[in-house]
Amino acid sequence: MGEALYYKEDGGKLYLKAQGHISAALCADLRSLVFERFDKVPAVTAMFVDLSLCDYMDSTFMGLLVGFNKRLARCGGKRLAIVAPTATAAELLSGLGLTSLVEIVKEENFPEDMENIVKTRTASSDLLMKAHENLMELSEANKKRFATLHSVLKGQSESGKDS
Repeated sequence: MGEALYYKEDGGKLYLKAQGHISAALCADLRSLVFERFDKVPAVTAMFVDLSLCDYMDSTFMGLLVGFNKRLARCGGKRLAIVAPTATAAELLSGLGLTSLVEIVKEENFPEDMENIVKTRTASSDLLMKAHENLMELSEANKKRFATLHSVLKGQSESGKDS
């Protein structure tokens, strides 16, 4: 099984399915795709993220999930729904404090014809920085854990050098 991120919108609901080892390298277009949709009408009514085939996810991807949850809450007070996370995914979410923010559900009917949105572009310093800022807001432990990385990314972003 290879790495993939599948996406689909259906009736105001956003569906994201993560497969394999999800890292920053796979997320270059994810943030802009989802945030652009949040800015459109009609409003997003729910977002589901299937982690049943996810054997690893890095902090960048988890930071994006926090950002999506914040935007969803602004649209109508709902929380991001994480669907059937693997034991590893659940442990990673818990380790960074995401389980208190999101709703964990056992199942959800996902559309069949989802599009693989992984392209060959690399994640920008700005994307990495914003994702980690989301995680740093969750706890003092996360703030300390990602302080050095954040400092480096902020320097790159301000100097115009992209990773």
